[in-house]
Amino acid sequence: MIEKNEEDALQEEFPSVNEQGKNLAKFTFEVVKNVIDISPSNETKLLLSKEEQKERLDICKKCDYYSVRQNRCKQCGCHLSHKVKFGVSRCPIGKW
Repeated sequence: MIEKNEEDALQEEFPSVNEQGKNLAKFTFEVVKNVIDISPSNETKLLLSKEEQKERLDICKKCDYYSVRQNRCKQCGCHLSHKVKFGVSRCPIGKW
């Protein structure tokens, strides 16, 4: 049986479902905007290389907001295995 203190330690705080929904909508808009922007000045890649994705995830793993159990950011609520793949993605606290 898990004691109360252990149970509290297992609980992780993420943004509300509403806030996570807003974050996802904003991200989706940015991806679509990037895809349809065919201007020569748009240098943002749709998908990053495996090396760039790993660099981002390594930064996340050192952050206080990183959830090891869920591989998620506790600041924005995003699942990092997906977020680090896209060129338009941004760290909510500016680390990448």
